[in-house]
Formats: sequence, C-alpha cells, structure tokens
Amino acid sequence: MRIRPALRLAALLFIGLHAPEANAMSPLPFFQRVERVGLLCAVDVAGGVPAADLGEGELCGRAAAVLSGLTASRPAVMALAPNDARIAAPATLLLLIHATLRAEDGQRLLALAATLQRAGSDASPPFFVTPPQALHIAGSLDEASLDAALGRLLDPLARALRANP
Repeated sequence: MRIRPALRLAALLFIGLHAPEANAMSPLPFFQRVERVGLLCAVDVAGGVPAADLGEGELCGRAAAVLSGLTASRPAVMALAPNDARIAAPATLLLLIHATLRAEDGQRLLALAATLQRAGSDASPPFFVTPPQALHIAGSLDEASLDAALGRLLDPLARALRANP
C-alpha cells in the first residue's frame, strides 16, 4: 500500500501540532523531565597549595550561576548540601563538580570535572557529557577565568537540558 504525499504531509502536521513536547524531548531519557539541577561540589588540595580563594561553597555558587545562565534558569539550578532530600528526588539531576588544586611550575593548576547522577531513573547517564577542564592560576583566582572554565565544563550539559520541554 502506498501512502500519498499529501496524506503523509497531513499526518506530519497533525503530529507536530498535537505533540510538540515529543518533538522537543531530548533523545536521551536520562535528561527527560528534569525539574531541577542540584549541585554538590568537592575541592581537593594537593601538596599544601594555598586554596583560601576556592572553597566548596564558592565553587558551587559560581557553578550554579554559570549553569543557570547557560540554561536560562530552566530547569532551576541550586547548590545542595549533603543529605538534602532533593538529591534523591526523581526530578532532580545531580551534578557533582570535583575540583583538584595542585602546584605546577610555580603556579597553581585547577582541574575541574563533572559527574551526573539521577535517582529513580531507569536510564543510565551518558558516558562522557562534560570534558574535564584545567585552569592555570598565577596569583589569586580570577573569577572571570573560573567562570569561563565552568562555562566550558557545563555547556554540553546545558545543551542537553535545553533540549527538554
């Protein structure tokens, strides 16, 4: 049986008009129906490197601001405390940001990595969403440089989140 082109066009238009959320849905089930992104951060310091200008709270605050800007605040982005009940909520995408600070050639090297987790999701996270980033720090930490590194780290995640209704 052959479907006429006009009928095929009508069917596509009908589907497109009546199911726009299906068209906008991310192809990866892991990113579907995310209502909030919760951040937990850890900063590890190696070899006695001074880290007074970068703590876990500051890192999470900067990362939340950067990701919120990249996603136009949809879904909600917030720093969470350990044992927060929202960590286990099915609508929460948990973003773990790990920073390692160490000495290298008289400067400090900040390495940033991110891991994604989601409770109650049958889908597993993508193997590699956000490539790690590194930042050389001479003197004090420049917030603009940190924001740029976080932007590079979080942009692939933001693109996946924007692909959802």
